[in-house]
Amino acid sequence: MNFQRDFNDLLNALLTDWRNQFPDADLSQGSLIYMKSACLASALWGLYKYQEWISKQIFPDTAETKYLEHHAWVRGLSRRSGETDEELLARLLEYIRRPPAGGNKYDYQKWALEIDNVANAWCIPLSQGPGTVDVIIAADETVTGSEIPSSHALTGTTTAITENKLVDGAADFMATGDGGPVRIGDIAVNDDTGGQAVITAVDNATQLTLDTDIFSSIGQSYTLKSLTAQVGEYIDDVRPVTVSIVRILPPAVTLQDVTMTVTGTVNKEAIASAITSLLRSLVPGQTLYLSRLIAIAIQEGATNAAISAPAADMSPGPYEMLRPGTITVS
Repeated sequence: MNFQRDFNDLLNALLTDWRNQFPDADLSQGSLIYMKSACLASALWGLYKYQEWISKQIFPDTAETKYLEHHAWVRGLSRRSGETDEELLARLLEYIRRPPAGGNKYDYQKWALEIDNVANAWCIPLSQGPGTVDVIIAADETVTGSEIPSSHALTGTTTAITENKLVDGAADFMATGDGGPVRIGDIAVNDDTGGQAVITAVDNATQLTLDTDIFSSIGQSYTLKSLTAQVGEYIDDVRPVTVSIVRILPPAVTLQDVTMTVTGTVNKEAIASAITSLLRSLVPGQTLYLSRLIAIAIQEGATNAAISAPAADMSPGPYEMLRPGTITVS
């Protein structure tokens, strides 16, 4: 329903009613009837605008922040740390369009996205046979510094005490092996007290900054929860009991070089940038087609394009995604 009514339309409708009832009445501007009608038209215009505002709050895609959050709350969704209205709306619409279905692959993707700093998720059902599921997740690199999620299982003891810090002289929080390094958004747990804090900065190899001061003495034991571990804990609480094994995995990344020669008057930097954007958008298992690379060059104004690398379409495995390596356009 259209709740838009122009003030002049309302005023003219009121004056017409007066004219129909009292043909000889003075309806000129400045007359008593005109002024009363103008006041009533103004009030009615305000009511129409209020009805229009109410109608927008009924639907999530037009609701203001407060009511968008209420729509999400009704369905058990809450705003993630740093999430925008657009991101919350996208999650809510996904929930509405694909409601919980007893643990199908879309449920696992939605469950993974409930965790802060998870940017995307893909589910591989029956990955190791009946009763098994693999979930591949990508991190929000604007927060964590990399789209590859942390997957470490680090433990240790504190060797010094500083407020809002975790200090372990024997640790190497920046090591890249075994699912490292530690990233912003990982969770530190004081195993002695049960206290938890979010890691807000990796200061150096032996020191982390925390959002809460949870360590009070030297020698306290700690565990660091990676992003994959956080997702795994959450999914374990909501998944069907018939699923016996759920693995939360980071994607394997393969850097893909592209070497292209173009003809015609064209912005080669723009072609390279567009190829980079394409490669950064590919999801695990998605094929890179040479025809798409050529199409990019043509769209940017090239009359022809020849590709020497890769030599053929590149088809990664289901756990692997292609990312830009060296992009050369000459």
